[in-house]
Amino acid sequence: MGMQRSRRRMLAATACAGVPLLNSCGWRIPMPLASTAPRVRVDDLFRKTKLMCIGRYAVEVPDETQQDFGFQEIGAGFKQFRRADFDDPSSLLRAQWKEVLFENRTAEMASEIAEGPVAGARYVWFYWGDYAKRHDSRLLYGVMPAGDTLYLYRAMTNRREGRPPEELFRRMTALMRGMRPWNGIEVPRQPGVCIHGAFIHEPTHRFQEIMSSGFYFPSLPDVRFSVMSNKNASVEGDNGKGLLERVDEARREQIFYPYITLRRGKRTLHGLWDGEEMLARRSDGALLFDWEMVGQPRNVARPPWFVVGLRTRVADDKVGAAKSSSLSDAQALRLWDRLLEGLRFRVAVPGCTPQSVALV
Repeated sequence: MGMQRSRRRMLAATACAGVPLLNSCGWRIPMPLASTAPRVRVDDLFRKTKLMCIGRYAVEVPDETQQDFGFQEIGAGFKQFRRADFDDPSSLLRAQWKEVLFENRTAEMASEIAEGPVAGARYVWFYWGDYAKRHDSRLLYGVMPAGDTLYLYRAMTNRREGRPPEELFRRMTALMRGMRPWNGIEVPRQPGVCIHGAFIHEPTHRFQEIMSSGFYFPSLPDVRFSVMSNKNASVEGDNGKGLLERVDEARREQIFYPYITLRRGKRTLHGLWDGEEMLARRSDGALLFDWEMVGQPRNVARPPWFVVGLRTRVADDKVGAAKSSSLSDAQALRLWDRLLEGLRFRVAVPGCTPQSVALV
């Protein structure tokens, strides 16, 4: 649905990460240090590794690693639903129609639910209201079954922005034709994106792509590693500010920061991703590591929003909620470096460097 304007949908609060706590006179306040006794040796975890996929990326991780997909979108698709919860794809579209009607009582169906555009799929057009009907502005909803999941495509036409109904239908058709069930274990060698439960063969790189995923490690129960990329985000205004600039601004605006910097600075990955790094420890011992790059809108090789993070002492999705940390500071830095350097494109994309590609 056009360019994603907001770049700053942060995975976690990091605006002041890395700034030591100061009192009103500027003296550093003593803070408890994390234990230096190693609990788990990271090199032992990496004795056996595997590749795991997210969007067009792959990351080399310890063999025990498990994945939790977050928000995923390619060309306005696909929200996921359990196939077992619906009689067929048409029943999901009827349920979606009820939601549309609840949100806008003047909405109406512009067509009947139809078969296609590929085998097993169904689609329907809606008018959002009277104004939309007068200006032929329609909502397209399509459902594609793959494995035990129904994948929902939703998009709105806008002729003035170059999205006529026929173009949206072609986009949906291309994505559905490229979709197949994916077990999350094999590493596809075709160009395209890995989403939860499906792989979409997509060699043109022309769609908006927002991909996010978390990774966790049974041997490190309090540690979370996350990756998020937004291909068409805006870099205008504040969206163009890098991680370090935002941290420095926050430091100037506030007095107290319960963080100690472990490492900060510019860090380029694979001769391509010229990002910035901020690694910090909070007063409760939780570690907050971040790397970000401000790239170029619609550049698949250098997306405008590319964010990687690692957190420790995580429990119930809250940083600091775990009673203890699985890692010393030194081992956490070792894990961070191994994971960050192991993040690459799964297969080559236009503009990438040879060292930024996992499978050649």
